[in-house]
Amino acid sequence: MPDPVVAPVNEGMWRAAADGRLDVQRCSGCGAHRYPPTDGCYRCSCLEWEWSTLPGTGTVYTYTWIPDTTRTADLGREVRYNVAIVTLDGTEGEPVRVLSNVVDALELGDLDVGQAVEPAFIPFGTNLALPCFRRRL
Repeated sequence: MPDPVVAPVNEGMWRAAADGRLDVQRCSGCGAHRYPPTDGCYRCSCLEWEWSTLPGTGTVYTYTWIPDTTRTADLGREVRYNVAIVTLDGTEGEPVRVLSNVVDALELGDLDVGQAVEPAFIPFGTNLALPCFRRRL
């Protein structure tokens, strides 16, 4: 997979992940957390914001399994990866949901809606990481 696009509006999130933190934007006007990073607040239209560190825990809101044809061909058996939407704990405003991957869920029975997850950070680039999750068992 290609590295995510790093831009001024999202760079803080990638750098925080490299330091082992899950940071999302928080509106300076009304206090609402938001993801993905944007220039303006969905709730009050304020253009001022800051990075806010969350616990990183959450629950699986929904997920799907995607066939990984490259690894299937290499390994000679069917391989899939998951794409999960995780509702984050500790946010203000509308629920904050992150599109991500649960890195230790490898088989079809490994994920459930409502399952508790915790942060897992996957390095990319220089001093950057992708915020992902692992199951809290």
